[in-house]
Amino acid sequence: MPLSKEERDALPPAHFAVPGKRKLPINDDTHTRLAWDQVDRTQGLAEAERSEARARILRRAKELGIDTSDWDKTVHAAAITLWGMSLNVPEVANHPNRMPFSGVLTFVNQPSDLPPGGSGGKRTYLPKDVAEKALESLLGMAVDFSDDLSAHNVTQKIGVITGAEIVGEEVRIEGFFYAADFPQVCTKIQDEKEDLGFSYEVRAQTRPMGDLLQIVSCVFTGAAVLYKDKAAYQSTSLAAQAEQGIDMDPKELQELLANALKPLATQLEGVTKEVATLKASSEQAIQANRETRDRVAPHTTALRNCAAAMEAAGMGLDSHRGHVKVLHHMAASMEADAAAGKVPHIFRDHDWGFAASAETQKPATEAAPALDANNPVIKGITDTLSGLSTQLTDLKAAAFKAAEAPARRTLSSDVMTLLAKGGIKVEDTKEGLTEGQIDTMLEAAGVTGISARIAAKQQIAQAGLLRK
Repeated sequence: MPLSKEERDALPPAHFAVPGKRKLPINDDTHTRLAWDQVDRTQGLAEAERSEARARILRRAKELGIDTSDWDKTVHAAAITLWGMSLNVPEVANHPNRMPFSGVLTFVNQPSDLPPGGSGGKRTYLPKDVAEKALESLLGMAVDFSDDLSAHNVTQKIGVITGAEIVGEEVRIEGFFYAADFPQVCTKIQDEKEDLGFSYEVRAQTRPMGDLLQIVSCVFTGAAVLYKDKAAYQSTSLAAQAEQGIDMDPKELQELLANALKPLATQLEGVTKEVATLKASSEQAIQANRETRDRVAPHTTALRNCAAAMEAAGMGLDSHRGHVKVLHHMAASMEADAAAGKVPHIFRDHDWGFAASAETQKPATEAAPALDANNPVIKGITDTLSGLSTQLTDLKAAAFKAAEAPARRTLSSDVMTLLAKGGIKVEDTKEGLTEGQIDTMLEAAGVTGISARIAAKQQIAQAGLLRK
C-alpha cells in the first residue's frame, strides 16, 4: 500500500535509501523493490548519492530476504487492463449533447491497491516517466460503460477524452459524455457520482518486480466509468465541481420570462395591427368592386366552359400556348381587372409568362400593338399594383423583423485579463471565439490546470464569447 504523509514522516532515516534527503523509502519488501527501480529516475540526486542509494537498497533487500537475482531481467510484453478511479461531473453543460467531466484517471509511482484484470493476479506499478510518454495516446479515446456500471463494455461508447495531464502523482483527464444520446445513464452518473470512478485500458510491456508488475511502456486504448469498489485504485477522493444553477421559484421565473419577451410582444402587437389594417382595407376594396366583379363573372364562366368543352373534344391542348390554357388565362386576367374595380378591355397575354417551344414557335408576321402607358386603365392598374407592392414590402419587413439583439453583458475583469494576455481585442470577439482560439488564449495566459481551464471556459461561455 502507498505510504500516507504521516506514515512517511514517521519513518526513521535508516528506512530511506537517501536518508539525508528522505528519498526512496525502504521500510518493507514492496518499497525496497520500488526504490531499486526508481534510483535512476529520482530527481535531485548526484551520481555519488545514487551509487550509495543502490548499496543501501541491496543491503536492505538482504535483510528482508529479497531475491535480487531477477532485478535486471528483460522486459516481457503483455496486454493488460488497469483500473483507476475518481470522477468529476459538472451538473450543467453549455451543449445539449455534451456533459463535461474531469477527474483522476489513475496514479503514477504507486502500486495499485488491487490486482487489475489481465495482470495475472499481481498488483501493478506505473512509473511517471512511462505515463508521461503515453499521455498523448489518451486524447480522443472513448469512454464506455456497462449497464450496471460495474465493468467495461467497449461496444457502448458514452463519451470521449479531450484532455490529459499529470499533476504530482495523479493522471488527470477531462472530456464530455453524450448527454442527449444517453440521458438515463448520464442522469445516473450525476446522481451517483460520489460512488463512481474511472477504469482505463492499456496495451503495455511489463516486467516482474517481486509481487508487482512494473509497466515499462504502454499505449492507452480507452476508459470506462464504473463504481469505485470495482477499481484497482481505491484511495482517491472525489472533488465534484458543479456550475452554479439558477435558484428561482416559478413566479420569479415567469416574471423574468415576461420581462425578456415584452419588447418582442410589443413589436408583434404592432405588426398584428398593421396586418389587420391591411386585411380590412383589402376586404373593403373587394366589397367596393363587387358590382364590377358581378358584371364580369358570366363572361369568365363562359370562357372556362368553352375551355372545358374544347378539352373534352381533344382540341387546343398544347401545354405552352394551347387554346384551353389561353382561355383559362383570359378568364383570370378579366377577374384580376374586375377585382381592381376596372372593366376589362385588354388581355395582356405576356403577363402570364407564356413560353413557346422551339418546335412550335413561328416567326411573327406582324408586330404586336404596343401598349399605351398613358391609357387610363393601364395607368390605373399600374398605380394600384405599385401601391400594393409597397404595402406588401413594408408589411414583410415589419412582420419578419427580429427583436433587437440583446447587448452583450459587461465582460468581467477576469475575462478581460484573459483576452489581453491572449492578444485578443474585445472588438474581435463579436462573432465569438472558437475552441482553438480559447485554448491558445488560455495557454498564453498560463492557465494550464484542468480545473482552472474549466473555470475559465465557463466564464468565457457565460460572457457570451463562445462561438455558436
